[in-house]
Order: sequence, then structure tokens, then C-alpha cells
Amino acid sequence: MTWFAASALVVYLGLGWHFCRTRLSAAAPQRPLLEHGLLLLALALHGLSLWPHLAQSPLHFGAAEALSLTAWLALLLYLVGHLAYRLEGLQPVLLVLVCTLLGISLMLPPGHALTYPQSAVSRLHFLTAMLAYGLFVNAAGIAILMRVADRRLHHADAHVLIRQLPPLLALERLLFACVGVGFAMLSVALITGTVFAEHIYGRTPGIGHKIVFSVAAWLCFGALLLGRSLLGWRGRIATRITLAGCILLLLGYAGTRFVLETLLRHSV
Repeated sequence: MTWFAASALVVYLGLGWHFCRTRLSAAAPQRPLLEHGLLLLALALHGLSLWPHLAQSPLHFGAAEALSLTAWLALLLYLVGHLAYRLEGLQPVLLVLVCTLLGISLMLPPGHALTYPQSAVSRLHFLTAMLAYGLFVNAAGIAILMRVADRRLHHADAHVLIRQLPPLLALERLLFACVGVGFAMLSVALITGTVFAEHIYGRTPGIGHKIVFSVAAWLCFGALLLGRSLLGWRGRIATRITLAGCILLLLGYAGTRFVLETLLRHSV
């Protein structure tokens, strides 16, 4: 099913170029129905490439599938969110992130079979972790846009490139919405991951790279939400902490799997 993913990547790249040309310069007329139709087509092709890995028993999953599924969920969440929020301007940054994740996944070997017993707890852990990653990819895209919007406020010559962006306050609300829901999902993923490990191994898992990076990311996002509530954190400090947390989260899961499975050829 690799050609499904490759086909989706081609459509993503074409749409990314189109969105950069239209959203960043407003030089061409917009056709939202056609744009979203093509996005749905690419999302369907992308989903078909993931289905065989996720549907077979036992489940086959690794760094490649993690990156690809994260990209797919990020785009799905964007399309759902577009029904309720004005997300114009997010498309170029989001598609760059999606193309990067999917492109890297195509260069990695397929994942190994997961031999641990499947249960309701393990499925809840998997679902909440993947949803959290998808939400935080969107949060990273919004944080980058906030930096661009902030630049517009201080550099008058930059406004032509970003005239399609939502207001900075709207971006900030979207950022904290993604971070808030993502933090809740990540919290559930960490708790269920501990319970799941105890169920399999009969003990609390040791402190490894994945746990260290994941907990560090959780602390970043928790500190951001607490800082916003108590200290009024926003703007640049919010975008910096969000991007730092997203990098830690990526290193904690996909990065760990990449090192162990691709560089060290060891299954996790």
C-alpha cells in the first residue's frame, strides 16, 4: 500500500504549493469546495495506506506508522475543526508538517508485529496517544502562525505575505484549545500506558527515553496551561513552550522508535 501513501504525498505537495500561493499572497481566487475535496481525497488515500498495518492481527506498528498516522490525524482534526473555526492561513504550515511526517515515514522500514496482548486499556492508550500527537501537530502549526502574525505587528512590510491569517487573538484561542484537549489526551495516554505496562510485565515500567521525553512534554504543556491560568502567559512565551513540548513529544515516541528500530534494528 506504499503507492497509496506516495499518491497522497503528491496531492499534499500540490495542495501545499497551492495554499502557499493563495493564502500567503492572496494572488489567486480561492475555491474552498475543490480544495477541501482534494484534501479529502488525499486523506482517503493516506488512510488506505495505513489500513492494512492497523487492521491485521497482530497489529504492525513502528516509527513509520506512527509518523504517518500522526500526519493523517492532524489533517483530519484540521478538517473537522474547520467546520467550527476559521482556520484560513493554517493550511500552508500544516501541510508542510504533514508532508514532512509522511515523507519521512515513507523512507523508514515498516513496523514490527506487536506481540503484547490486546486489551481495552491498550487500545485506549493507543487511541489517546495518537489523538494527542495529532492535536499537538496542529498546535505546532498554530504556534508557527502566531509567530508570523506577531511579526506582522512589528514589521509593516510583512503584511502582504500573511493577509489571510486569522487575528492573533483567534489564533491564540485555537492554540490553547488544541493544547488543552491534547494535554488531557496525553494525560490519559500516560496513565493507561502505566496500567498497561503493569498488566503485561507485572510492574511499573522503568524510566526510559520514551517516558522521560513524554513526561517532559506533559510537564511543558501542563506548565503552559497553568501559567496561562495563573500568570496570563500568552504570545511568544506560549508559542515557545508549545513548540518545545511538541519537539519533546516527537522525540519521545517517534524519535525513540526510529533510533531503536531503524538505527539499532531492535523491536520495541
